[in-house]
Amino acid sequence: MSLYTEAANGALTQSKLQKYLEKHGINEPSEESGRGTNSLTPLALAARNGRVNVVRLLLSPENNARVDGLSTMHRTPLWLVTARGVQRRAEVVQLLLQHKANARYSHPDLMNGSTPLENELRQNRDVAVIQLLVEAGGVTDKARKMAQSLNDPKIDAAMMPRTQFRRIHDKATALIMSLVLFVIRVVNENSIFSRVTNKVSKFFGRFHIWGKDSKSKRVQQIEKEIGQPKTKEEFQQGVADFVKKHQLANFFSKDDSAFLDTLTAHAVDLQNDDSTDLSEPQNASGLIQLSLYQPVIYCDDSTSMNIDYNRCEDRIQEQRGLVHRIAGICTRLVPDDKGIHLRFINTRLPDADNLRMADVERIMADVSGAGATQIGTNLRQQILDPFVYQAHANGSLKRPVFISVITDGVPSNEPSFQLQNEIIQCQEFLLEKGLSPRSVIFQISQIGSDSDSKAFLSGLATDSRLENVCITAQQLDAKFRELRDNERNLEAWLFKTLLAPVLKQE
Repeated sequence: MSLYTEAANGALTQSKLQKYLEKHGINEPSEESGRGTNSLTPLALAARNGRVNVVRLLLSPENNARVDGLSTMHRTPLWLVTARGVQRRAEVVQLLLQHKANARYSHPDLMNGSTPLENELRQNRDVAVIQLLVEAGGVTDKARKMAQSLNDPKIDAAMMPRTQFRRIHDKATALIMSLVLFVIRVVNENSIFSRVTNKVSKFFGRFHIWGKDSKSKRVQQIEKEIGQPKTKEEFQQGVADFVKKHQLANFFSKDDSAFLDTLTAHAVDLQNDDSTDLSEPQNASGLIQLSLYQPVIYCDDSTSMNIDYNRCEDRIQEQRGLVHRIAGICTRLVPDDKGIHLRFINTRLPDADNLRMADVERIMADVSGAGATQIGTNLRQQILDPFVYQAHANGSLKRPVFISVITDGVPSNEPSFQLQNEIIQCQEFLLEKGLSPRSVIFQISQIGSDSDSKAFLSGLATDSRLENVCITAQQLDAKFRELRDNERNLEAWLFKTLLAPVLKQE
């Protein structure tokens, strides 16, 4: 083994590095042959092979490897990653750029002066890597032309500065909501949709959409562009043309291509459902907004949830009923394959994403209370890591994330401030990446009557550092029991509770 092979395979540690540095300079290219390390510096080898731990080690203040130290043929580590990197490329690129690697580096003798971003656009075309290089100032005229020639909406979005992309994304979200409201209104008011119109008449116009949402400037803009349809087919084509013109489909992945169509269709169907107050006109806008978020319900399954440990409050059972209804509201308009994600503080489940009602009931019935309340630690490990941080890195963070946290007590087996820290770090991550601060919103609610839990949540509610976080003032299970015999009022109250963080500061 050598300094270079251990840097390449990820086995290099601080103690080993200190010994190797007695014979080699930390920025010295390898002269080994037959090992795949020849002519590259230790940092270049670690970066090329995706050895994030070694890259971090070499760049640490203690070791201070040159971030743009040259291997032979004038190659920097960043240039090499974009040309020949094999794994964890976005993480490596982010580390190098954080240490001020030159994002516009080029040499006339190196692939005709190609820069890292030009390398990326020519070969791997990783959206996350492209975004990092753009934010670091790596855009050249040649890179812009290369990106345009690819005719890929995802790459076009990645080539925008994050602040510009955030403004466009927020505008598109508002436009999508207005489009759905417009479709509902036209379907309910136009005689070409006779079945729906008859049903509206039957219920004395109850299902018409009116008020400021349906007459907003955005809705009026849509109405002007699409016009008054003469046939169903003409109307459908008008909506399709509007979506295409404004590139709204670009804000959903290929797997979500039918999301907008299904959302609209379900919204129309809901307007004709007399069994729920969610069909009321004043609720349409809010329900559509809620449906644009990916809901993640984070449940408490600690020992204190069991009836034997909490003054005979059956918190587990109450939580089952609440989660069932929360899931029903959050998935009312979305496609069948876009349900809720369900997570627990202690229980690990192999398949708990995009769940529909039957799956939610089955899982909730099998979970009991056992374990500590590491609510902050597991918020990061089970929710923020996969659905925010990793999703952003691999380009799959398409819908904003709505995290509903239900807990009965104070944290245990972790610092009392862990939950706050994780939320603050998430906020800082969104800011750093140029994402809308409302890309992730939190709702935190108490179940049970524990006074310490109430004090803990009160502390969260008064913490001015926590943005886009809504602490439910009422004890969920108590209100649930109060309204249990009046399903319509229960659903209306729960909908209002869920909607609070979505509408907060909007």
